[in-house]
Amino acid sequence: MDILIDKPPRVRGYALHRIVEQYRNGKPALWADEGQQLRIRPEEATPPHYDSGKLLAFTTTACVSFSSGHKHKYLPLADWRGRRAWLDKQGMKHGFEIVGVHITPGMQEVQTHDGRRFKLDATEFTGLLKVNEPAAFALCLSKGIGKVGKAFGLNLLIVQ
Repeated sequence: MDILIDKPPRVRGYALHRIVEQYRNGKPALWADEGQQLRIRPEEATPPHYDSGKLLAFTTTACVSFSSGHKHKYLPLADWRGRRAWLDKQGMKHGFEIVGVHITPGMQEVQTHDGRRFKLDATEFTGLLKVNEPAAFALCLSKGIGKVGKAFGLNLLIVQ
């Protein structure tokens, strides 16, 4: 389902966004920078089926944000409870529940081709989840766990 591409170590951020966009000819795809490799998940890929009750190890770097009009609001980095609550809410929406999780908050700076700079929340979640609704979970694997930051390599749920 995922495509893994070796990449030069210094290529990151907006340059990776452009590489994925060109590789996919503008078609939607989730992606994640995994250091030495770029993981790309085409939106049209058929995710594997997982039965209800299946336990899976997972990792994701997600943009934990809340919408306030046309602006995105981020939690303070020290607010791990708020991040856990966000993840639990995403799980209910996407057909899974969190059994256990380690949370590492962070921010990701993005510099666009025209020199604009901005920051996105980039919280790393690693843990164990239980599939409750297989169809909703499959949709999450192909569409992502959150709304904000997909173009910049966030919200790809990787399961083992």
